[in-house]
Amino acid sequence: MGWDRPYESRFLSVDPAAQRFRVNRRCFADATVFEEEKRKILYRSWLYLCHESEVANRNDFLVREILDKELLVTRDAAGEVNVFYNTCTHRGALLCRSKAGNRKAFGCPYHGWTFSAAGRVLTRNADTGYRADADADGAYSLKRVPRLEKRAGFYFINFDAEAVSLDEFLGDAGERIDILDEHSTGGLEVIGYHEYSISGNYKMMCENSYDGYHLMPTHGSYFTYQKAMLEGLPQRALGGFALSLTNGHATVETDIVSGRPIAQWLPVWGAAAHDLIEAKKLELIERLGEKRAHQLGQTNRLMVIFPNTVMNDQQSIQIRSVLPVGHDKMITRAWLLGPRNEDPELRRVRLEGALSFLGPGGFATPDDIEMLELCQRGYNMGGVEWNDISKGFEAGEETARGTSFWNNELHLRAYWTQYDKMMSAS
Repeated sequence: MGWDRPYESRFLSVDPAAQRFRVNRRCFADATVFEEEKRKILYRSWLYLCHESEVANRNDFLVREILDKELLVTRDAAGEVNVFYNTCTHRGALLCRSKAGNRKAFGCPYHGWTFSAAGRVLTRNADTGYRADADADGAYSLKRVPRLEKRAGFYFINFDAEAVSLDEFLGDAGERIDILDEHSTGGLEVIGYHEYSISGNYKMMCENSYDGYHLMPTHGSYFTYQKAMLEGLPQRALGGFALSLTNGHATVETDIVSGRPIAQWLPVWGAAAHDLIEAKKLELIERLGEKRAHQLGQTNRLMVIFPNTVMNDQQSIQIRSVLPVGHDKMITRAWLLGPRNEDPELRRVRLEGALSFLGPGGFATPDDIEMLELCQRGYNMGGVEWNDISKGFEAGEETARGTSFWNNELHLRAYWTQYDKMMSAS
């Protein structure tokens, strides 16, 4: 059902007749709202954890912070991936203090208890005082996170044991994640990582990541640079669309030429890269057909998985997980992915493209950080109640599952509609 009548809540003010859709700035500037979000949204939604390549081998592990939990991710001797709370079940000490590695067992530094990569107690560092079968029922095994599921090589977790399945949660966004896995028949792997702190609310990063409206004002220097990079190539109009994908997820898909190692060559990359990219284009057509190959190789996709995961497929593949630290502080973590066994020349092109725009010192990231921090300063001062995200809004809009021009704001409205739905629930 589309927006056909006025609506007011603590967070939204919607007037279809006036073509006005507004969000209350308390969502960014109120610490009590943030605490409510954690209970009603963040701890009840599927959150990005890692890519399967990060624990590719038996006994591989990594430690990852999700919200205010520190988690231990392992691939055990049987090849199964597990996610535990990173705390000893004896007296609570942090169990693993390394960020990643390969271990058959994890020893607690306090009393010496050890656990297998599957979470079972191996030893208690004591010859007396315990029954021989003290852990026969698994009472002291490492505590698992309630839900762990995978889609196309990407693992997600949920702290709510009663949550719907990952596939049901993703809805129409699931097929867009599958597209990422089609880049290569050999699968993907993580090839780079960076993180940075921002003095701003995490939801602003989600908005910013697929907001086409800000591109020219904020990133004008990149388009000047890109014009020189495209010299000698046919010029394209900036076409594309925004698409809401149910449950607050949405994507923007554009025809902006930015160079893609999978099938979109730039002259500055040279002849060797041209031949490899043309060969990849032909391989995509043969494997996927003309239509799918064009979608995969010639369009950019910027997708937000509600509430705090960003999946970008443009100059390269970048996954962002936005860690909310407080109502006005976040940490953005970004993983760069590429096909396994990629030709070294294409890997060079991929890394250069990723660093030039989305890297920590690229054309986009410093600009965006500055804008988000300026917004947060504006929210914190108070005095103005509403943000406007009305671009392209009309009476009857099917916000949760609709389409619009790529630099309209349908997809932002889809995010905020889901936010309001969950926050307004009892």
